[in-house]
Amino acid sequence: MSRKLKELRELTDEQIVEMYDEVSSHTSVGLDYYAEELNRRSNEKTNKIIEKCTIWITIMTAVILIATIANVIIALGN
Repeated sequence: MSRKLKELRELTDEQIVEMYDEVSSHTSVGLDYYAEELNRRSNEKTNKIIEKCTIWITIMTAVILIATIANVIIALGN
């Protein structure tokens, strides 16, 4: 059974997982199923690394901003 897209989007994550588990007992999968899961996990790891890098870039940008402001204050003071 397939649901309309609007109905599917209204379901919670838990409801979708429950439906998935029900259907999976009657379904056989091919190699793409496992390859897609490996790709999903790889993407998840990459996203976490990118998130950490973004945080560090933000911190470094703030430090550079503070240093630039201090430099301007020192330069105007002379």
